[in-house]
Amino acid sequence: MKLSSSLPDLTKTNEQEKIIKKLLGEKINTNLFFPPNALTVVSKRYLRKTLQGIVLENPEQMYERVAIALAQVERNYGADNNQIKKFTKEFFDVMSQFKFTPAGRTLTNAGTKRKLVANCIVLHVEDSLEHIFRTLAEAAILQQAGSGLGFPMHLLRPAGEKVVTTDGSSSGPVSFLHIYNTAFGVVKQQNRHGANMAVMSVDHPDILEFIRCKDAEGDLKNFNISVGLTHRFMKAVKENDPKPWITQFKGKKFNIREIERDRNFNLVSINETKMTARELFMRIVESAWKTGEPGCVFLDTVNESNPLPGLGRIEACNPCGL
Repeated sequence: MKLSSSLPDLTKTNEQEKIIKKLLGEKINTNLFFPPNALTVVSKRYLRKTLQGIVLENPEQMYERVAIALAQVERNYGADNNQIKKFTKEFFDVMSQFKFTPAGRTLTNAGTKRKLVANCIVLHVEDSLEHIFRTLAEAAILQQAGSGLGFPMHLLRPAGEKVVTTDGSSSGPVSFLHIYNTAFGVVKQQNRHGANMAVMSVDHPDILEFIRCKDAEGDLKNFNISVGLTHRFMKAVKENDPKPWITQFKGKKFNIREIERDRNFNLVSINETKMTARELFMRIVESAWKTGEPGCVFLDTVNESNPLPGLGRIEACNPCGL
């Protein structure tokens, strides 16, 4: 594919030629000028290779592969061959002129057997054991393809709540977060480990345990965590409302709960405690100061600009969403 004439005329130096040969091989050259660090990243993460690590394409061929794959999608919307050819050239031009660079999973996977082209995805976790583990299976496959993921943990029932189907009780969302964390620790992405975000609304009864779940060094190392803040909560914090902060799950109301577990993460005790919104907010601040976690996502604000409200409320974000 011919490069656009508007591409800057950058002459490669002898040093650049040496770098190209080292990273791409003697038989694969590139007409595009990549700084050494950029070429190293492109070669390591995005160019097609054999199982032995031999590079099979140069950056122009990568852009061509991506452009062709993206343009083919337009057939689903009635585009003919001439339009597909036009879209392919337009996609190629904006990438090769460095006007726009798609996400890494698009560069890596588009036009290959791996169909995933989205870097980050949110997976809802419905409140049933079957769905929790079905979501985990789907998440593992997406991570294997290179995607970062987000999970709304506040959709799961609080620890100690009755499970009608088994006449038992729930171990709580933080316990399942540990299961997800362990699973993701053994899933290796393409040259990197996955990034994951767990979100819990400040309205959930287990919010205090969630805030503290990364206080110990090394815990949940495959996850970032963020508290989902609401307008109601922030108003109570700002006004220093003296009333205890009341959480809820599916209409049932709870005070804040202190949850104690043993070394095997089994529930030992659940004790309700009264805490104002500002006091709870200070717990968030203290943990963030101590470990850098949790972050915050303003769920009500996000939903005010939700472009597709008919599809439902936005409950979480992935690691790129903050």
